[in-house]
Amino acid sequence: MSRFSLRPNLPAYVPGEHVEGDGYIRLNTNESPFSPSPGVAAAVAREAGRLNDYNDPDCTALRAAIAGLHGLAADQVTVGNGSDEVLYFAFMAFADAAHPILLPDITYGYYDLFAAAQGIPLCRAPLRADFTLDPADYVRAGKTVLFPNPNAPTGLALSAAQIEEIVRGNPQNVVIVDEAYIDFGGESCLPLIARYDNLLIVRTFSKSRSLAGARLGYGMGQASLIADVETVRNAVNLYSVNRMTQAAGVAAIEEDDYYRENCRKIIAARAYTTDMLRAHGFDVIDSLGNFVFARPRAMSAAHLTRELAARGILVRHWEKARIGDYLRITVGSMQQMQALDAAIEMIFGRA
Repeated sequence: MSRFSLRPNLPAYVPGEHVEGDGYIRLNTNESPFSPSPGVAAAVAREAGRLNDYNDPDCTALRAAIAGLHGLAADQVTVGNGSDEVLYFAFMAFADAAHPILLPDITYGYYDLFAAAQGIPLCRAPLRADFTLDPADYVRAGKTVLFPNPNAPTGLALSAAQIEEIVRGNPQNVVIVDEAYIDFGGESCLPLIARYDNLLIVRTFSKSRSLAGARLGYGMGQASLIADVETVRNAVNLYSVNRMTQAAGVAAIEEDDYYRENCRKIIAARAYTTDMLRAHGFDVIDSLGNFVFARPRAMSAAHLTRELAARGILVRHWEKARIGDYLRITVGSMQQMQALDAAIEMIFGRA
């Protein structure tokens, strides 16, 4: 840190360990085990030859494709460099030092960083003992409300009716629902957009659409609300979605059946993984994400993380209150989950 820094104490996000190549099975970053659909590579290749030209700042074709997928108008969609950027813009649009954000005490860690960077106070509603979110904690909050559905790292979700209770109970405040994992079994609150002008839904192409490396996310809401986010985007980072990523997003939507089938495979592998871990003596939460949240009984979560890494399998562990005994394990291909099964069998057999 230089002597010129005005922000020396900003927290840093600690991502899951990143390794390139084929030496590890990465079950620590919630990526898809499946490659993008064939049309994505072709679309990216076409745009690669045009990198001398600026990308469309309005992301016109991409917003139209997303809107068509979800039965919305293009002005009800905003896009960004990953859903993280859309969320960051939403923080700027709907919260500040005088307008705090209410969110769960156990949730996606990047929210804290966005708030710290912008000087936004955070108020935390504790999850119940079973890690479920109590909708009553968010009704009449008097603050901007934010939560993922399904939540991370637990994988638990609210119903659309429960979310409507929260949205209806905060008519003077924006409710931001992060649906990063909704394609793996949760109930989307997308139909509520037509009835409520204070609902912003944020999604990503990183999980169910195999584009984590492309960095593409989007937000949906009534046109007036999206206009607020677009005002921030236009002022801060207008060209953030490059032309190759825009083309990749359109192509991924055009090949929607491919991704829906991949989601079905991941859901099946999740069921296998849940049963397998329980057979090994784990406590496993019934997840609706592309991951499971599990507590090993035979040894500490930290020790098992190290033992798995020594065998080429990476999982996610946090040394944090209430969740330090748990692992978040991404659901990969069936072959990868069978490799995890074999590794745990070997580790516990030697324990």
